[in-house]
Amino acid sequence: MSVLAWFHALDLHLLYLINQTWSGPWLDPVMAYVSDWNSWRYPVIVAAVLTLIFGGFRGRLFLILMAACLIIGDGMIDWGFKMTINRPRPLETEPHIRVVTIHEISESIPRPVTKGRSFTSGHACNNVALVLISCAIFGRWAWLLWPWAALVSYSRIYTGSHYPSDILGSWLVALLYAYCIVKTAEWLWQRYASRKFPQLFARHPRLFPLWPGLLRVR
Repeated sequence: MSVLAWFHALDLHLLYLINQTWSGPWLDPVMAYVSDWNSWRYPVIVAAVLTLIFGGFRGRLFLILMAACLIIGDGMIDWGFKMTINRPRPLETEPHIRVVTIHEISESIPRPVTKGRSFTSGHACNNVALVLISCAIFGRWAWLLWPWAALVSYSRIYTGSHYPSDILGSWLVALLYAYCIVKTAEWLWQRYASRKFPQLFARHPRLFPLWPGLLRVR
């Protein structure tokens, strides 16, 4: 068996374990709710507005960097992977997958797919980027958000929307582009802010003082 064949077999094995064996009636609605963006849309909008109004410098910095992650990461990088790799979702091509939504639980019906969108996972990428940026801005307490990113990512496998390998790859992609965005923001701030925004720069000489070693600009 080739390495690729072995990896694909492992991928399928983990998929069916999570989607079927490790499932339960009490867990289905939890995972469906966690995985459903429409259920979170309005709370996220309200939280963003409150952060914009009351979040101060660091809250607004968080919103700016998250906007950059959504535009560059989700809109360009993630979508570019989806269009290039064109991998079908497991619920589209694999038999006997439990398709778990907040409305119902059904069984997959394999069919030909011309436009696969399984890699990367936007849910996983966006939440990983959110946590990394939160850690950079707010420090060690933001590390408590990593279990949330893991739960969202796990739910995408549980509901039949992604393979485990999609999630693993999405974490690597998101960590890379989110770190690059944070690093670039610090570089731009150090290079231009003292001239463009001298008073603001005097109050905030570093964008990420709680994460100095990893983001030191030379």
